[in-house]
Amino acid sequence: MRSAVRTSWEVAHPGADLPLGEVHVWRAHADRWSGSSGVLSAEEGARASRFRFDLDRRRWVAARVLLRNVLADYLEVDASALELGATEDGRPVVLWPHDAAWLGFSVAHAGEVALVAVARGQRVGVDVEEVRPGLDVVAVAQRALGNGEASELACASEPRRTQRFFAMWTQEEARGKCRGTGLIEPNDERRRGYCAVAELAIGGGYAAALAVSDRLDDVRCCLIDV
Repeated sequence: MRSAVRTSWEVAHPGADLPLGEVHVWRAHADRWSGSSGVLSAEEGARASRFRFDLDRRRWVAARVLLRNVLADYLEVDASALELGATEDGRPVVLWPHDAAWLGFSVAHAGEVALVAVARGQRVGVDVEEVRPGLDVVAVAQRALGNGEASELACASEPRRTQRFFAMWTQEEARGKCRGTGLIEPNDERRRGYCAVAELAIGGGYAAALAVSDRLDDVRCCLIDV
């Protein structure tokens, strides 16, 4: 199910107040955000060192630092002390503090945009993509999204066709993160699982979406100022 969502972004600071049914989405400019990379774990540092291009590495690091700082503020611990891991189905979890199972979260980044979504007591998925012209979006949709989506795109004219494709794509990616399946085949039975989905207005040549496993009563969209 797709929902409308309030998408006015306000400058704010993460905190411990996260009501049930409310989802917070945090956004940072990956090229300008000044969070310290010293909070990363040794494993994250090693992964960062494997990036071939400096820009890709800096943007990935910015997204991880954003994630750690946001989670640490809700859990009221030091960002560098967090232990992050994943469940058997691939969903990210906080391993320490041990009483953090209530905090669902997801991270995504593309180009200059880094996003972190958090929710209390439910799974959450967030995705962002740069809108790239020139793709055969109908063919890609046919393979990855399904016949209905491909037919809708075939009837649309440019530039709406490309913009709509990336909206569809980010919604399905967000669902996959929320389910813990990633992007799966259109006929996979696991796609039938319920997720509430909302488009996020990013602008500037980007598309983004949010998915939650239960309630999407309210979404607070927040900018972390540099």
